[in-house]
Amino acid sequence: MDIGKTTGTVRSTSDGNRGIRYHAVVALVTLAIVAGAAAGLALALWLASFFFVASQHVNPLHAGFHAWPDAALAWHDGHLPKQGRRLAGAALFGVVLAFGAPALGVYTLLEQSGRRRLYGSARFANEADVRRAGLL
Repeated sequence: MDIGKTTGTVRSTSDGNRGIRYHAVVALVTLAIVAGAAAGLALALWLASFFFVASQHVNPLHAGFHAWPDAALAWHDGHLPKQGRRLAGAALFGVVLAFGAPALGVYTLLEQSGRRRLYGSARFANEADVRRAGLL
């Protein structure tokens, strides 16, 4: 193996720009995925707080990001007995709505984009259609 030796090929500056552009696109896509995951986690936390406060029969619009973690820590310390199921259910609903609903929406859009219409596009054939099909 000749590691570090040149192979005799010379790269032009346009090849170097293509490599930089590729890495920039990869970095931006990675940054977008990380930002989306962070936003999803923040939304899941707020939704979990919303559902937990609503299960306590309090106005859930007053729930901030801190309600669910505070309740989880209080439950862990033994200050909220018999609230474990409500905490788990609120967390489950929050995560499912924060990540499942957008994923289901994207899936629905992608699934419908390539499908031809089956219902509502049927009609009776007229004489020209029958002649075109070679039946007359």
